[in-house]
Amino acid sequence: MQLNSLFKHWSYRIIAPGTLLREKYEALKQLLSYDICCHEEMAEFQDLLHDGHREDFARIRKRFAHLSAQVGGMIQALETMNPGTYTSLRDYHKKFDFYTRFLIAPPAIDFAPPYVFPLEAITIDDKRIGNKAKHLAELTNRLHSSVPRGFAISSSGYHYFIEYNNLRIAIETQLADLDINSTNSLHTTAKNLQQLLIEATLPPDIEKEILGAYDRWEHRHNQAVKVAVRSSAISEDGDSSFAGQYATVLNVCRSDIGTAYKEVLGSKYSPEALFYRISQGMGDEETAMSVLVQEMVAASSSGVLYTTGVTHNTTDKGHLHLHITKGLGEQLVSGAVNPDYYVLDRQSPHTIMSKETLSPIISDEQACNIATQGMIIENHFTTPQDIEWAINDQNQLFILQARELHISTEIEALEDHQFKDNILLSDCEKASGGVAAGIVFVINNARDLEHVPMGAVIVTKDSPPDFVTIINKISAVMSERGSRASHFATVAREFGVPFLAGIKNARSRFEAGIPITVDGNRGLVYSGIIKELINNHIKPQTSGPYHRVLSEALKFITPLELTDPTAKNFTPEGCRSMHDIIRFCHEKALFSMFTTGKPGTGRGSLRLDANIPLDVFLFDVGGGISTKTTKGQPVPLDSVSSTPFQALWKGLSHPDVQWKQKPFDWAAYDKIELAGGVPPKRDSFAFASYAVVSGDYLHFNLRFGYHFTIVDVLCGDNDAENHCMLRFAGGGGDYNQLSLRIDFLSGILERLDFSVDKKGDLLEAKLPGFAKEEMIHKLDLLGRLLGASKLMDMVLNGDEMVANCVEEFFNGRYSFSQEG
Repeated sequence: MQLNSLFKHWSYRIIAPGTLLREKYEALKQLLSYDICCHEEMAEFQDLLHDGHREDFARIRKRFAHLSAQVGGMIQALETMNPGTYTSLRDYHKKFDFYTRFLIAPPAIDFAPPYVFPLEAITIDDKRIGNKAKHLAELTNRLHSSVPRGFAISSSGYHYFIEYNNLRIAIETQLADLDINSTNSLHTTAKNLQQLLIEATLPPDIEKEILGAYDRWEHRHNQAVKVAVRSSAISEDGDSSFAGQYATVLNVCRSDIGTAYKEVLGSKYSPEALFYRISQGMGDEETAMSVLVQEMVAASSSGVLYTTGVTHNTTDKGHLHLHITKGLGEQLVSGAVNPDYYVLDRQSPHTIMSKETLSPIISDEQACNIATQGMIIENHFTTPQDIEWAINDQNQLFILQARELHISTEIEALEDHQFKDNILLSDCEKASGGVAAGIVFVINNARDLEHVPMGAVIVTKDSPPDFVTIINKISAVMSERGSRASHFATVAREFGVPFLAGIKNARSRFEAGIPITVDGNRGLVYSGIIKELINNHIKPQTSGPYHRVLSEALKFITPLELTDPTAKNFTPEGCRSMHDIIRFCHEKALFSMFTTGKPGTGRGSLRLDANIPLDVFLFDVGGGISTKTTKGQPVPLDSVSSTPFQALWKGLSHPDVQWKQKPFDWAAYDKIELAGGVPPKRDSFAFASYAVVSGDYLHFNLRFGYHFTIVDVLCGDNDAENHCMLRFAGGGGDYNQLSLRIDFLSGILERLDFSVDKKGDLLEAKLPGFAKEEMIHKLDLLGRLLGASKLMDMVLNGDEMVANCVEEFFNGRYSFSQEG
């Protein structure tokens, strides 16, 4: 395959260079499109890890598969542009893809029999049974508490049910498309999943074990027994309670147990259960549904006992809290009734401290008996307990459920309006969350990075990846441009640095040295340092399986090692993550297009009918020339439909740019002559400038005598894809004069928002994506600059003159030499 690509590439290069350019251009556009998608996906991954957002792991796996495919697309596009050059890049992509998929893969499942276990046979460490059933089994077997007889259908039974009906792929597909923050998505997904389970077939093996356990009860009682079919999911009643999220089916007869079982299984995918589980960061397989079947209790009264208060109030913590209602407790736990409420002393013998009741449902003796049982259970499990109980008409107390009581951590909430007078900005784009404060430091160019003080809030035009070098010094970032999909936004989220983007005129709005507070969670900027906001900021949960798995997976996705394209490690072998591969492909693709060689001998090119003394040949790679031209006839300027070409040419041909003679490529002429060749005519293609054009693209190789300029531009409707790269070299002056001209160029380019790199008489500059109209304006000015500077190395004589010429340029002077 690689050999075929190389053969095709070199064949086109020799026989049809225009075709090769078109292929290269299309590959670049595709690569830039993939690049944008990749950064959007990485931003989403960072949100999931750092900003408290949650998704089902099925959706995360789908998201990663899409990201990996986009990275693969970037590699393919780069290979199209440079066949055989970066062959090892695919190997690194495959490694990172494998490691990440391994980390986020669902756990292995067990669906081996047996599936049904009586409470008497269940132990507290049985991983196939949910906590509700295990706790009741513990009370039955260890404390000999009064618990309704029952049996549990294990989680392996649930897994077998799913496998038997081939539902796993269908469930995964539904969960992969679920957005829990969309009501419509949540309810639609829940409905689809519940229908899948309820309409599925109960495997005969499971049905046989369930009915066998029931029949043993019936034989013991010599009569039919009504049962309650209750959820006892894995992870329920543990660190996450899932209180009220799953179904319970009451008064079920033998013939309906199978249907009730499927109804409880289906409740695993109710909208509430889905939202709760995913918000808690648990995977679908982690919460497999074990089901508890118990004999019904004919309750005359029922309720809930908390063995301590649910807040940190000292009075509440020192007492038992008993809630009581008539009959079954469904209305109580659903919040449909106002129960009787007793407060009892925790010390035995228990004393009723207070009552809230119109007509007592239970006696004081019964209340104290419940309290006694509650303390026995708390002492056994060694944690405060949330206990459901019922009393039948024979005055017998039954424990229906016992789980750890979840006590809220109270944090003093700040009123939204408390600091409203301090708000300077609102509705900013939240690129990275967190709250931080510091002194404003304005960055206007790369040199300012060396002077950033510790703890500063930097205010900047853009947010390039090399800002990572100061990430440990800064407290927050505000930029006029950029977004959460930028390289730096990804890094900012990794380091927990608040970052607000898209703040118009930020550098002029915020004065250096003033203190401000940046709220990256709500997109707000406050005047002054507001310690209360920083102290009350609660960071998202950074523990638990969800965070651990995602954190490990993201080590192969988002870290960025390759920040410097000129560094020795900027190679495929230097890649340590998907982000590195993305960065490498992006830089090398732009460099490849930027350094495109002269397209052959001019075959397939068209001479421009220029209105200034420049010989320019055009190569159209699609949509760059609007009308057909007669063979051998030059292309009229108004027939060139390339937006960036027209913008740059407008500047080059500005009335105040002097063009008194045609520049000649003396360097190329000298090389041919010194090599012993016969120099061609001075107006031949060998000495001309050439431009590769499309509707929104320009690659322009400009020749002014001994000066060489390459401009590579994409100027379309997608701001993020737009760019301009410039290389300027050569000249006829001495080294000092050449360096002064480079200083002149860089002084203007930096004010046009280019990042500039100078090495002797070589200048390289990059302009990140701007909106189309702004790009057109900057290209116009760039054209004027190139025209104005063509012989400046012959006239500049010092730094002061350079500074003066820069100011004069922005005042409208575009000619600095008598030669023109």
